[in-house]
Amino acid sequence: MPTNEVNPEVRELMAGPPWESGQWGVLVADEATGEIVQSLNPESQFVTGSTAKTFAVGAALDILGSDHRFQTPIAHTGEVTADGRLSGDLIMVGSGDLALGGRSASPDTLEVPDFDHFDANAVPGMATITPQDPLAGLDELAGQIAAEGIRKIDGDVVVDNRLWDPISVGGVPITPTMINDNLIDLLISPLDRGQPATVDWRPKTAAFTVESDVMTTPIGTKPAVTVDAADSGHIIVHGTVPADAKTPFVATYQVPDPPAFARTLLIEALARHGVTTSAPTLGTNPSDILPSQDRVAALPVSASYTSPPFSEYAKLINKVSHNLGANLLPPLMAAQRGLQTYEEGMQIEREFLAKSGVDPASFTLVDAQGLPGDKATPLAQTELLRALARRDDFDVFYDSMPSLGLDGSLADVIDRTDPAAGQIRAKTGTLVDAPDGNMQLATKALAGYMNSQSGRRLVFAIYVNNIPVPSGTVEDAIDLALDANKQLGAIAAAIYRSS
Repeated sequence: MPTNEVNPEVRELMAGPPWESGQWGVLVADEATGEIVQSLNPESQFVTGSTAKTFAVGAALDILGSDHRFQTPIAHTGEVTADGRLSGDLIMVGSGDLALGGRSASPDTLEVPDFDHFDANAVPGMATITPQDPLAGLDELAGQIAAEGIRKIDGDVVVDNRLWDPISVGGVPITPTMINDNLIDLLISPLDRGQPATVDWRPKTAAFTVESDVMTTPIGTKPAVTVDAADSGHIIVHGTVPADAKTPFVATYQVPDPPAFARTLLIEALARHGVTTSAPTLGTNPSDILPSQDRVAALPVSASYTSPPFSEYAKLINKVSHNLGANLLPPLMAAQRGLQTYEEGMQIEREFLAKSGVDPASFTLVDAQGLPGDKATPLAQTELLRALARRDDFDVFYDSMPSLGLDGSLADVIDRTDPAAGQIRAKTGTLVDAPDGNMQLATKALAGYMNSQSGRRLVFAIYVNNIPVPSGTVEDAIDLALDANKQLGAIAAAIYRSS
C-alpha cells in the first residue's frame, strides 16, 4: 500500500462527526522488516498523550533492568541500649519505590487493576482500589525494627528524600518516598435516594480527618463529587453519587506534604508494633537534622523493605497509564547514573531513543507522563516499538501493555468475543486541553503490537488530535475521550482484519 493510504474501513471510521474534525496520523508496519502496511501522515508530529509512557518505560528497562528491586532501608544514628532505647534518630531512606508494599500481591507481583485510584477524580465512578493494605510495607519495616529489640526512640523519625532534587510534574510532587501514591482514598457508599452517603477513607492516620456532605441521588444520575481541604489536615468531601454507583465510589485527596505524611505513617506503624518515640507524631519532616548522604549510607540498618521486580512496575505504569509511576522514571534513571534531576533523566531517555534508532527530530518529549508539549510522529513511535521487539527483555515490555478487549485501559474497548480481542497489545493516550479557553480532546492515541488475522506480526501507531468539545464541559470531554478510546479500538480491530 502506498504511503499516505489507509484501507476503506479505517478511513470510514475516521469520517463522520466528530472524528472528521481531528487531525489523524497512522502508521502500520511489519515488526521485523519495517515494511509499511498502512499509513497516513506518518512523519507529522502529534500530541502523544500517555503513549509517551512507552518511551519512558522502554528507557527505564534499559537503564534499571527488568529484575531491579527497590530497597527501602531504615537506618539509625546513636546506640541501642540493652533495654531497647535508641539514643539517636531513625531514618527511612526513600528509594523511589512507587508501591512500598501497598500493592504487593506477593513478593514478586503487584496488583494491577483495570482502572486505578490515581485517576479516580479525572474520570469519576470508574476507579477501584486494590485489596492490599497501603501501609503493608511500613508495617513490615516497623515489625523488623521491633524484632531488632528497639522499643523507644529518644531522637526523631526522619524521611530522607534526597535521592533526587525536588520536582513536581503537572502539580503532583514526585518524591522518592510514597505511601498509597501520596493519596488519601475516599470511599463513598450510596444509600437510598435522598440519604447521606457514607464515607470511609484509607489509610487511616492522625494526620487527616474527613468530613462529608455527599448525598445519594436517583439511579442513573451522574456523580458530582469534589474534594477540598479546609486546612492541611481536614478533608471535606462534597457532592452527590447515584444510588446505583459502584460501591465504593472512589475519590482521592492529594497529600500536600508527602515527606511529612510518610513520617507520620511510619511513627504510627512503629507504635502498632510497640515502638514509641519522643518525637511528635504530626508535623513537618525534620530533614534539616539529616547527616550527609554518605554518612547515612554508612549507618547501621535496622530494617529494609524489598520490592517486587521492576517488570511489575512497568506493567502497572503501562496497563493503567499510571502518571506518578511514569514520572518516577526520569529521576530514577538519573539516580542510577549518580545524577540528581528530572531533566537529566529525560536526557538519558532521549539518548536511549537515539541509540534505538529513533530520529531525535521526530519527537519532542519534556516529561514521561504525556502532558502538553510531548509530541512524536507515528514513525518515531513504531521505530521505538520495533527496536524494543529486538531486545532480550522484550517479553517484559510486551506483557506490560494493555490487551485489547481483555485488561487495563483497553479492557472494555471492544467485546471479548471479537476476533481481535487478545491479539493486540497497545498503550493508550488521552489528553484533554483548553487552549484559549476552548476545550478539546487534544489527543487520543493508541500504539503497540498486533498479531493480525493473516498471521503477520505488526507494529502500529494511531493518533487523532484537536477534536473540539462543543459544549465545553468537563463531563462531555470525558465522554468524548471514552468514545474516542472505543473508536481507536475499532480502527485497530479493522487493521487486524485487513492486514
